[in-house]
Amino acid sequence: MKHETKRLSFKMDEYDEEEGIFSGYAAVFENIDSGGDIIEPGAFAKALAGGWERVKILALHNDCWLPIGKPIELREDEKGLFLKAKISDTSMGKDIKTLLKDGVLNELSIGYEPVVFEYDETGIRHLKEVTLWEVSVVTWAMNPEAVITDYKSATEEIRKELKEGRKISDSRLKSLKEVSRSMKESARMIDSVISEASGKKEMPISRRKPPRSRKAGNIEIIF
Repeated sequence: MKHETKRLSFKMDEYDEEEGIFSGYAAVFENIDSGGDIIEPGAFAKALAGGWERVKILALHNDCWLPIGKPIELREDEKGLFLKAKISDTSMGKDIKTLLKDGVLNELSIGYEPVVFEYDETGIRHLKEVTLWEVSVVTWAMNPEAVITDYKSATEEIRKELKEGRKISDSRLKSLKEVSRSMKESARMIDSVISEASGKKEMPISRRKPPRSRKAGNIEIIF
């Protein structure tokens, strides 16, 4: 099974600044998300019934860093996956709490594995059972790597579906276009930072021509 991520707009129902506890919905059922999926009611039921002690709260899906907190309540209801979590009082946790308080961070992303799913005639994937691994506090502009990982796997799957003659939904194509634009903007920002850090105006790597004495290979960039 592939580990996937899904970014979601997140509006906090409550936030206790002193305790670092926030609550809201980490996933909403029966609506088409930006990835062209619909999460069906009951999708998390089996995973939650088996215990969710291993589910962690991360920053930017980066499991190389220490977790920033843990869920203290995680359940399904008629609306979706309700989450109540506590941010730990670590150095990174303090930064996250400040950004939550200021409204700078307002998106969550779940890290999960699709277990049972099916596609309808319009190409929309219906997730019927998933395994939840983590919930991340994210901001897409500062985390292009999470988007690259998610959409590289998505494009590979879309190509497979096209070969099988399946119709790709407009929402999924729109999502890929938005990510392509975001990644190009991020690449320009990174090139600018590299130039400033090196102390001279370097030509972005993506625009450099290969040396004439060396034959260039084929490089495929997937958006």
